[in-house]
Amino acid sequence: MEKSFLEGKKIAITANLLEQKEHRGSASVVKSLIRLFSKYGAEVFLITGFDLLKSVRNNKNHKNEKLVNKINISDVKLIFEKGRNDREPFRKSLKFKTRLLFELLINCLQLTFNKFKFKFNLLEVNDNKKTIDRFNSRIGYLSDIKGFISIKNIFHICRSRSMRLLIKDPKLDISKTKIDLIISSNPLSLRSTNRNNAAIIQLVHDAIPLQWNGSFENPRVFTNTLIDAHKNCKCFYVSQESRKVVSKILNNKNKKITNSIIHPIPSLNLEILKKAYELSCIRSIKKPFILFNSSIVEYKKVENAINYFKDSNLPNRNFLLCVAGKLHESDYCENIKNVCRKNSNILLLDYVTEIEKAWLFLNSSLLISTSLYEGFGIPVLDALSINLSAIATDIPSHNEIKAISSKNKIKLISKNDKKTWIDLLNKIKFFDIKDSNSKLQRIKFFKKFINYYEESTLLKFKNLINKT
Repeated sequence: MEKSFLEGKKIAITANLLEQKEHRGSASVVKSLIRLFSKYGAEVFLITGFDLLKSVRNNKNHKNEKLVNKINISDVKLIFEKGRNDREPFRKSLKFKTRLLFELLINCLQLTFNKFKFKFNLLEVNDNKKTIDRFNSRIGYLSDIKGFISIKNIFHICRSRSMRLLIKDPKLDISKTKIDLIISSNPLSLRSTNRNNAAIIQLVHDAIPLQWNGSFENPRVFTNTLIDAHKNCKCFYVSQESRKVVSKILNNKNKKITNSIIHPIPSLNLEILKKAYELSCIRSIKKPFILFNSSIVEYKKVENAINYFKDSNLPNRNFLLCVAGKLHESDYCENIKNVCRKNSNILLLDYVTEIEKAWLFLNSSLLISTSLYEGFGIPVLDALSINLSAIATDIPSHNEIKAISSKNKIKLISKNDKKTWIDLLNKIKFFDIKDSNSKLQRIKFFKKFINYYEESTLLKFKNLINKT
Protein backbone atom coordinates (compact mmCIF):
# COMPACT_ATOMS: atom_id res chain seq x y z
CA MET A 1 0.00 0.00 0.00
CA GLU A 2 1.19 3.52 -0.79
CA LYS A 3 1.83 5.01 2.65
CA SER A 4 2.58 8.56 1.50
CA PHE A 5 -1.09 9.54 1.27
CA LEU A 6 -0.74 11.29 4.64
CA GLU A 7 2.24 13.36 3.49
CA GLY A 8 1.44 17.03 3.99
CA LYS A 9 -2.07 16.38 5.32
CA LYS A 10 -3.08 18.54 8.27
CA ILE A 11 -5.06 16.53 10.82
CA ALA A 12 -6.52 18.10 13.96
CA ILE A 13 -7.24 15.86 16.96
CA THR A 14 -9.18 16.90 20.06
CA ALA A 15 -7.01 16.91 23.18
CA ASN A 16 -9.65 16.53 25.90
CA LEU A 17 -8.37 13.07 26.91
CA LEU A 18 -4.79 14.36 26.98
CA GLU A 19 -5.71 17.37 29.11
CA GLN A 20 -6.84 15.14 31.99
CA LYS A 21 -4.67 14.63 35.07
CA GLU A 22 -4.84 10.88 34.59
CA HIS A 23 -4.10 9.37 31.20
CA ARG A 24 -6.12 6.17 30.90
CA GLY A 25 -6.27 3.63 28.08
CA SER A 26 -8.27 5.93 25.80
CA ALA A 27 -5.54 8.58 26.11
CA SER A 28 -2.99 5.93 25.03
CA VAL A 29 -5.10 5.34 21.92
CA VAL A 30 -4.91 9.05 21.07
CA LYS A 31 -1.15 9.20 21.65
CA SER A 32 -0.67 6.21 19.35
CA LEU A 33 -2.77 7.87 16.64
CA ILE A 34 -0.68 11.04 16.89
CA ARG A 35 2.51 8.99 16.62
CA LEU A 36 1.17 7.04 13.62
CA PHE A 37 0.01 10.10 11.68
CA SER A 38 3.25 11.96 12.35
CA LYS A 39 5.38 8.96 11.41
CA TYR A 40 3.80 8.81 7.95
CA GLY A 41 4.08 12.52 7.17
CA ALA A 42 0.91 14.20 8.48
CA GLU A 43 1.04 17.49 10.34
CA VAL A 44 -0.87 16.95 13.58
CA PHE A 45 -2.64 19.79 15.38
CA LEU A 46 -4.24 19.53 18.82
CA ILE A 47 -7.63 21.12 19.47
CA THR A 48 -7.40 22.27 23.06
CA GLY A 49 -9.69 23.86 25.63
CA PHE A 50 -6.70 25.51 27.31
CA ASP A 51 -6.38 29.24 26.63
CA LEU A 52 -3.03 29.10 24.86
CA LEU A 53 -3.28 32.73 23.73
CA LYS A 54 -2.20 33.67 27.25
CA SER A 55 1.09 31.89 26.62
CA VAL A 56 1.55 33.69 23.31
CA ARG A 57 0.73 37.08 24.82
CA ASN A 58 3.18 36.49 27.67
CA ASN A 59 5.94 35.63 25.21
CA LYS A 60 8.26 38.58 24.57
CA ASN A 61 8.46 37.58 20.89
CA HIS A 62 4.72 38.11 20.50
CA LYS A 63 5.35 41.72 19.49
CA ASN A 64 7.14 40.46 16.41
CA GLU A 65 4.38 40.36 13.79
CA LYS A 66 5.93 37.37 12.04
CA LEU A 67 5.49 35.26 15.18
CA VAL A 68 1.96 36.32 16.02
CA ASN A 69 0.56 32.88 15.02
CA LYS A 70 3.49 30.94 16.43
CA ILE A 71 3.87 29.24 19.79
CA ASN A 72 6.80 27.65 21.60
CA ILE A 73 6.25 24.21 23.08
CA SER A 74 8.20 25.39 26.11
CA ASP A 75 5.40 27.92 26.75
CA VAL A 76 2.66 25.29 26.94
CA LYS A 77 4.26 22.03 28.01
CA LEU A 78 3.74 22.75 31.72
CA ILE A 79 0.01 23.24 31.10
CA PHE A 80 -0.31 19.80 29.48
CA GLU A 81 2.10 18.20 31.95
CA LYS A 82 0.02 19.37 34.91
CA GLY A 83 -3.31 18.50 33.29
CA ARG A 84 -6.61 19.13 34.97
CA ASN A 85 -9.50 17.39 36.65
CA ASP A 86 -12.26 19.98 36.88
CA ARG A 87 -14.75 17.53 38.37
CA GLU A 88 -12.95 17.31 41.72
CA PRO A 89 -12.52 21.06 42.42
CA PHE A 90 -16.00 21.71 40.98
CA ARG A 91 -17.39 19.40 43.67
CA LYS A 92 -15.29 20.70 46.54
CA SER A 93 -14.62 24.39 45.88
CA LEU A 94 -17.39 26.98 45.70
CA LYS A 95 -14.89 29.54 44.41
CA PHE A 96 -13.78 27.28 41.55
CA LYS A 97 -17.37 26.33 40.73
CA THR A 98 -18.48 29.98 40.62
CA ARG A 99 -15.55 31.03 38.44
CA LEU A 100 -16.01 28.17 35.98
CA LEU A 101 -19.77 28.66 35.71
CA PHE A 102 -19.27 32.38 35.08
CA GLU A 103 -16.66 31.63 32.39
CA LEU A 104 -18.98 29.13 30.73
CA LEU A 105 -21.88 31.57 30.82
CA ILE A 106 -19.76 34.16 28.99
CA ASN A 107 -18.48 31.52 26.54
CA CYS A 108 -22.00 30.27 25.78
CA LEU A 109 -23.33 33.80 25.29
CA GLN A 110 -20.48 34.55 22.88
CA LEU A 111 -21.20 31.29 21.05
CA THR A 112 -24.89 32.15 20.76
CA PHE A 113 -24.15 35.63 19.37
CA ASN A 114 -21.78 34.01 16.87
CA LYS A 115 -24.56 31.70 15.57
CA PHE A 116 -23.13 28.76 17.56
CA LYS A 117 -19.83 28.84 15.64
CA PHE A 118 -16.67 28.46 17.68
CA LYS A 119 -14.02 31.13 17.24
CA PHE A 120 -10.55 29.62 17.25
CA ASN A 121 -6.87 30.56 17.18
CA LEU A 122 -4.58 28.40 15.08
CA LEU A 123 -1.04 28.48 16.45
CA GLU A 124 1.90 26.76 14.76
CA VAL A 125 4.80 25.38 16.79
CA ASN A 126 8.24 26.94 16.48
CA ASP A 127 10.27 23.82 15.64
CA ASN A 128 13.53 25.40 16.79
CA LYS A 129 12.04 25.82 20.27
CA LYS A 130 10.78 22.26 20.53
CA THR A 131 12.35 20.69 23.62
CA ILE A 132 10.26 17.66 24.54
CA ASP A 133 11.59 14.35 25.81
CA ARG A 134 9.91 11.73 23.59
CA PHE A 135 10.08 9.25 26.46
CA ASN A 136 8.18 11.52 28.85
CA SER A 137 5.07 9.49 29.74
CA ARG A 138 2.94 12.55 30.23
CA ILE A 139 3.85 14.83 27.31
CA GLY A 140 6.15 12.88 24.99
CA TYR A 141 3.44 13.04 22.28
CA LEU A 142 3.96 16.82 22.03
CA SER A 143 7.17 16.15 20.07
CA ASP A 144 4.93 15.05 17.18
CA ILE A 145 2.64 18.11 17.32
CA LYS A 146 2.90 20.80 14.63
CA GLY A 147 0.42 23.23 16.11
CA PHE A 148 -2.61 23.94 18.29
CA ILE A 149 -6.15 25.11 17.72
CA SER A 150 -7.06 26.94 20.91
CA ILE A 151 -10.75 27.30 21.82
CA LYS A 152 -11.18 28.18 25.49
CA ASN A 153 -13.43 25.70 27.31
CA ILE A 154 -14.55 23.96 24.09
CA PHE A 155 -15.07 20.62 25.83
CA HIS A 156 -17.09 22.11 28.68
CA ILE A 157 -19.25 23.90 26.13
CA CYS A 158 -19.83 20.70 24.13
CA ARG A 159 -20.79 18.98 27.37
CA SER A 160 -23.23 21.82 28.08
CA ARG A 161 -24.97 20.87 24.85
CA SER A 162 -24.97 17.19 25.90
CA MET A 163 -26.65 18.32 29.12
CA ARG A 164 -29.16 20.18 26.90
CA LEU A 165 -28.23 23.54 28.41
CA LEU A 166 -27.58 24.79 24.86
CA ILE A 167 -30.40 24.74 22.31
CA LYS A 168 -28.15 23.85 19.35
CA ASP A 169 -25.03 21.82 18.65
CA PRO A 170 -21.88 23.98 18.58
CA LYS A 171 -20.21 24.24 15.16
CA LEU A 172 -16.49 23.95 14.48
CA ASP A 173 -15.95 25.25 10.95
CA ILE A 174 -12.29 25.22 9.91
CA SER A 175 -11.58 25.72 6.23
CA LYS A 176 -9.97 22.81 4.36
CA THR A 177 -7.25 25.26 3.34
CA LYS A 178 -6.10 25.19 6.97
CA ILE A 179 -7.03 21.67 8.18
CA ASP A 180 -7.83 18.60 6.08
CA LEU A 181 -9.59 16.51 8.73
CA ILE A 182 -10.75 16.80 12.34
CA ILE A 183 -10.78 13.72 14.57
CA SER A 184 -12.67 13.93 17.84
CA SER A 185 -10.80 11.57 20.15
CA ASN A 186 -14.04 10.72 21.96
CA PRO A 187 -17.71 11.55 21.30
CA LEU A 188 -18.67 15.23 21.49
CA SER A 189 -21.81 17.25 20.83
CA LEU A 190 -20.16 18.99 17.91
CA ARG A 191 -20.65 19.45 14.17
CA SER A 192 -19.22 21.13 11.10
CA THR A 193 -21.08 22.76 8.22
CA ASN A 194 -20.30 23.36 4.55
CA ARG A 195 -18.25 21.02 2.35
CA ASN A 196 -15.46 23.59 2.20
CA ASN A 197 -14.75 23.01 5.89
CA ALA A 198 -12.82 20.12 7.40
CA ALA A 199 -15.06 17.16 8.14
CA ILE A 200 -15.26 15.85 11.70
CA ILE A 201 -15.07 12.14 12.41
CA GLN A 202 -15.62 10.93 15.96
CA LEU A 203 -13.97 8.04 17.80
CA VAL A 204 -16.17 5.93 20.08
CA HIS A 205 -14.18 3.89 22.61
CA ASP A 206 -16.93 2.20 24.59
CA ALA A 207 -20.28 2.55 26.34
CA ILE A 208 -18.97 1.80 29.85
CA PRO A 209 -20.84 4.78 31.41
CA LEU A 210 -24.04 2.93 30.40
CA GLN A 211 -22.78 -0.51 31.44
CA TRP A 212 -21.18 0.25 34.80
CA ASN A 213 -23.00 2.12 37.58
CA GLY A 214 -19.76 3.37 39.11
CA SER A 215 -18.83 5.57 36.15
CA PHE A 216 -18.33 9.28 36.87
CA GLU A 217 -20.26 10.10 33.69
CA ASN A 218 -24.00 10.72 33.85
CA PRO A 219 -25.73 8.04 31.69
CA ARG A 220 -28.30 10.46 30.24
CA VAL A 221 -25.65 13.04 29.32
CA PHE A 222 -23.46 10.32 27.77
CA THR A 223 -26.40 9.01 25.73
CA ASN A 224 -27.12 12.53 24.47
CA THR A 225 -23.46 12.85 23.47
CA LEU A 226 -23.63 9.60 21.48
CA ILE A 227 -26.85 10.73 19.78
CA ASP A 228 -25.30 14.08 18.79
CA ALA A 229 -22.05 12.49 17.56
CA HIS A 230 -23.89 10.04 15.30
CA LYS A 231 -26.38 12.62 14.10
CA ASN A 232 -23.72 15.14 13.08
CA CYS A 233 -20.61 13.20 12.08
CA LYS A 234 -19.17 10.00 10.73
CA CYS A 235 -18.10 7.82 13.64
CA PHE A 236 -15.64 4.99 13.96
CA TYR A 237 -15.27 2.47 16.75
CA VAL A 238 -12.33 0.77 18.42
CA SER A 239 -14.10 -2.61 18.30
CA GLN A 240 -17.06 -4.53 16.94
CA GLU A 241 -18.34 -4.85 20.50
CA SER A 242 -18.35 -1.07 21.03
CA ARG A 243 -20.32 -0.61 17.83
CA LYS A 244 -22.75 -3.37 18.77
CA VAL A 245 -23.44 -1.95 22.24
CA VAL A 246 -23.82 1.65 21.06
CA SER A 247 -25.94 0.64 18.05
CA LYS A 248 -28.30 -1.15 20.41
CA ILE A 249 -28.52 1.90 22.66
CA LEU A 250 -29.25 4.26 19.76
CA ASN A 251 -31.46 1.89 17.81
CA ASN A 252 -34.73 3.68 18.47
CA LYS A 253 -33.23 7.15 18.51
CA ASN A 254 -30.89 7.27 15.58
CA LYS A 255 -30.78 4.78 12.73
CA LYS A 256 -27.97 6.46 10.75
CA ILE A 257 -25.20 4.25 12.09
CA THR A 258 -22.93 3.75 9.09
CA ASN A 259 -19.57 3.55 10.83
CA SER A 260 -16.20 1.87 10.58
CA ILE A 261 -14.13 -0.27 12.92
CA ILE A 262 -10.54 0.87 13.38
CA HIS A 263 -8.68 -1.06 16.06
CA PRO A 264 -6.30 1.01 18.21
CA ILE A 265 -2.53 0.88 17.80
CA PRO A 266 -0.60 -0.84 20.63
CA SER A 267 0.55 1.60 23.31
CA LEU A 268 4.03 0.08 23.14
CA ASN A 269 6.41 1.34 20.47
CA LEU A 270 9.82 0.33 19.20
CA GLU A 271 11.72 3.30 20.65
CA ILE A 272 10.40 2.71 24.16
CA LEU A 273 10.93 -1.07 24.00
CA LYS A 274 14.57 -0.53 23.01
CA LYS A 275 14.99 1.96 25.83
CA ALA A 276 13.39 -0.46 28.31
CA TYR A 277 15.68 -3.25 27.07
CA GLU A 278 18.65 -1.27 28.37
CA LEU A 279 17.31 -1.37 31.94
CA SER A 280 18.30 -4.33 34.12
CA CYS A 281 15.38 -3.76 36.50
CA ILE A 282 12.84 -1.23 37.74
CA ARG A 283 11.37 -0.72 41.24
CA SER A 284 13.86 -3.37 42.51
CA ILE A 285 11.94 -6.15 40.70
CA LYS A 286 14.35 -9.06 40.31
CA LYS A 287 12.04 -12.08 40.62
CA PRO A 288 9.85 -13.60 37.90
CA PHE A 289 6.43 -11.97 37.80
CA ILE A 290 3.05 -11.81 36.13
CA LEU A 291 1.56 -8.47 35.20
CA PHE A 292 -1.80 -6.77 35.69
CA ASN A 293 -1.84 -3.46 33.80
CA SER A 294 -4.87 -1.21 34.13
CA SER A 295 -6.35 1.70 36.01
CA ILE A 296 -7.65 0.36 39.34
CA VAL A 297 -11.42 0.64 39.04
CA GLU A 298 -14.19 -1.78 39.99
CA TYR A 299 -15.09 -3.18 36.57
CA LYS A 300 -11.47 -4.27 36.05
CA LYS A 301 -12.00 -6.80 38.87
CA VAL A 302 -8.46 -6.49 40.20
CA GLU A 303 -9.45 -8.52 43.27
CA ASN A 304 -10.06 -11.54 41.02
CA ALA A 305 -6.53 -11.38 39.63
CA ILE A 306 -5.16 -11.05 43.15
CA ASN A 307 -7.18 -13.99 44.49
CA TYR A 308 -6.33 -16.25 41.54
CA PHE A 309 -2.65 -15.47 42.09
CA LYS A 310 -2.84 -16.13 45.85
CA ASP A 311 -4.66 -19.45 45.31
CA SER A 312 -2.21 -20.66 42.66
CA ASN A 313 1.24 -22.16 43.17
CA LEU A 314 2.95 -18.99 41.94
CA PRO A 315 3.74 -17.47 45.37
CA ASN A 316 5.42 -20.75 46.37
CA ARG A 317 7.39 -20.65 43.14
CA ASN A 318 8.74 -17.21 44.12
CA PHE A 319 6.63 -15.31 41.55
CA LEU A 320 5.43 -11.76 42.02
CA LEU A 321 2.15 -10.23 40.91
CA CYS A 322 2.87 -6.69 39.66
CA VAL A 323 -0.22 -4.49 39.56
CA ALA A 324 0.59 -1.46 37.40
CA GLY A 325 -2.17 1.14 37.39
CA LYS A 326 -3.27 4.35 39.01
CA LEU A 327 -4.54 3.91 42.57
CA HIS A 328 -7.35 6.40 43.13
CA GLU A 329 -8.65 7.88 46.36
CA SER A 330 -11.63 5.56 46.51
CA ASP A 331 -13.08 2.87 48.76
CA TYR A 332 -12.36 0.28 46.08
CA CYS A 333 -8.65 1.14 45.92
CA GLU A 334 -8.44 1.18 49.72
CA ASN A 335 -9.89 -2.34 49.75
CA ILE A 336 -7.32 -3.47 47.18
CA LYS A 337 -4.53 -1.98 49.30
CA ASN A 338 -5.83 -3.77 52.40
CA VAL A 339 -6.01 -7.12 50.59
CA CYS A 340 -2.38 -6.77 49.47
CA ARG A 341 -0.92 -5.08 52.55
CA LYS A 342 0.53 -8.21 54.18
CA ASN A 343 1.47 -10.05 50.99
CA SER A 344 5.07 -9.40 49.95
CA ASN A 345 4.50 -11.23 46.65
CA ILE A 346 2.02 -8.62 45.41
CA LEU A 347 3.43 -5.26 44.32
CA LEU A 348 1.00 -2.36 43.89
CA LEU A 349 3.12 -0.20 41.62
CA ASP A 350 0.51 2.57 41.22
CA TYR A 351 1.24 4.82 38.21
CA VAL A 352 4.11 3.67 35.99
CA THR A 353 5.93 5.63 33.29
CA GLU A 354 5.84 4.49 29.66
CA ILE A 355 9.39 3.13 29.93
CA GLU A 356 8.53 1.28 33.14
CA LYS A 357 5.43 -0.16 31.49
CA ALA A 358 7.49 -1.30 28.49
CA TRP A 359 10.00 -2.94 30.84
CA LEU A 360 7.19 -4.77 32.66
CA PHE A 361 5.79 -6.16 29.39
CA LEU A 362 9.23 -7.04 28.08
CA ASN A 363 10.13 -9.00 31.22
CA SER A 364 6.80 -10.47 32.30
CA SER A 365 6.02 -14.16 32.33
CA LEU A 366 2.33 -13.49 31.70
CA LEU A 367 -0.29 -10.76 31.42
CA ILE A 368 -3.54 -11.28 33.34
CA SER A 369 -6.70 -9.28 32.58
CA THR A 370 -9.85 -9.87 34.62
CA SER A 371 -11.89 -6.96 33.27
CA LEU A 372 -15.67 -7.30 32.87
CA TYR A 373 -15.92 -4.64 30.13
CA GLU A 374 -13.51 -3.19 27.63
CA GLY A 375 -13.86 -0.91 24.64
CA PHE A 376 -10.98 -2.88 23.19
CA GLY A 377 -8.39 -3.87 25.81
CA ILE A 378 -5.05 -2.20 25.13
CA PRO A 379 -3.00 -4.30 27.64
CA VAL A 380 -4.06 -7.54 25.90
CA LEU A 381 -3.21 -5.95 22.52
CA ASP A 382 0.20 -4.93 23.90
CA ALA A 383 0.78 -8.52 25.01
CA LEU A 384 -0.17 -9.79 21.55
CA SER A 385 2.23 -7.32 19.91
CA ILE A 386 5.29 -8.83 21.66
CA ASN A 387 4.04 -12.43 21.71
CA LEU A 388 3.61 -12.40 25.48
CA SER A 389 1.36 -15.06 27.00
CA ALA A 390 -1.91 -13.69 28.38
CA ILE A 391 -4.95 -15.01 30.18
CA ALA A 392 -8.01 -12.80 30.04
CA THR A 393 -11.76 -12.79 30.52
CA ASP A 394 -13.78 -14.24 27.68
CA ILE A 395 -15.42 -10.99 26.59
CA PRO A 396 -16.08 -9.88 22.98
CA SER A 397 -13.32 -7.25 22.78
CA HIS A 398 -10.68 -9.76 23.95
CA ASN A 399 -11.95 -12.20 21.32
CA GLU A 400 -11.41 -9.52 18.68
CA ILE A 401 -7.82 -9.04 19.81
CA LYS A 402 -7.17 -12.79 19.79
CA ALA A 403 -8.51 -12.97 16.22
CA ILE A 404 -6.02 -10.35 14.95
CA SER A 405 -3.26 -12.93 14.72
CA SER A 406 -3.30 -16.71 14.63
CA LYS A 407 0.13 -16.59 16.25
CA ASN A 408 -1.13 -15.60 19.67
CA LYS A 409 -0.61 -16.88 23.20
CA ILE A 410 -3.90 -15.62 24.57
CA LYS A 411 -6.19 -17.84 26.62
CA LEU A 412 -9.72 -16.57 27.25
CA ILE A 413 -11.59 -17.82 30.31
CA SER A 414 -15.08 -17.32 31.67
CA LYS A 415 -15.15 -14.81 34.51
CA ASN A 416 -16.78 -17.42 36.78
CA ASP A 417 -14.41 -20.31 36.00
CA LYS A 418 -12.05 -19.89 38.95
CA LYS A 419 -10.58 -23.38 38.60
CA THR A 420 -9.37 -22.80 35.02
CA TRP A 421 -7.82 -19.44 35.91
CA ILE A 422 -5.84 -21.06 38.69
CA ASP A 423 -4.91 -24.14 36.64
CA LEU A 424 -3.46 -21.95 33.88
CA LEU A 425 -1.51 -19.88 36.39
CA ASN A 426 -0.10 -23.07 37.90
CA LYS A 427 1.25 -24.13 34.50
CA ILE A 428 3.00 -20.96 33.38
CA LYS A 429 6.74 -21.02 32.86
CA PHE A 430 8.83 -18.27 34.38
CA PHE A 431 10.51 -15.71 32.14
CA ASP A 432 14.10 -15.04 33.13
CA ILE A 433 14.50 -11.26 33.30
CA LYS A 434 18.25 -11.75 32.85
CA ASP A 435 17.69 -13.50 29.49
CA SER A 436 18.60 -10.75 27.02
CA ASN A 437 18.10 -12.97 24.00
CA SER A 438 14.47 -13.74 24.87
CA LYS A 439 13.77 -10.04 25.30
CA LEU A 440 15.35 -9.33 21.92
CA GLN A 441 13.06 -11.95 20.42
CA ARG A 442 10.04 -10.11 21.82
CA ILE A 443 11.28 -6.85 20.28
CA LYS A 444 11.90 -8.60 16.97
CA PHE A 445 8.37 -10.00 17.03
CA PHE A 446 7.01 -6.52 17.75
CA LYS A 447 8.79 -5.05 14.71
CA LYS A 448 7.12 -7.53 12.37
CA PHE A 449 3.76 -7.22 14.07
CA ILE A 450 3.63 -3.43 14.09
CA ASN A 451 4.61 -3.12 10.43
CA TYR A 452 1.66 -5.25 9.38
CA TYR A 453 -0.69 -3.71 11.94
CA GLU A 454 0.13 -0.10 11.04
CA GLU A 455 -0.35 -0.81 7.34
CA SER A 456 -3.78 -2.30 8.03
CA THR A 457 -4.75 0.71 10.17
CA LEU A 458 -3.47 3.20 7.60
CA LEU A 459 -5.53 1.54 4.88
CA LYS A 460 -8.68 2.01 6.94
CA PHE A 461 -7.86 5.66 7.55
CA LYS A 462 -7.07 6.16 3.88
CA ASN A 463 -10.55 4.91 2.98
CA LEU A 464 -12.07 7.06 5.70
CA ILE A 465 -10.21 10.22 4.64
CA ASN A 466 -11.04 9.68 0.95
CA LYS A 467 -14.73 9.59 1.81
CA THR A 468 -14.74 12.88 3.72
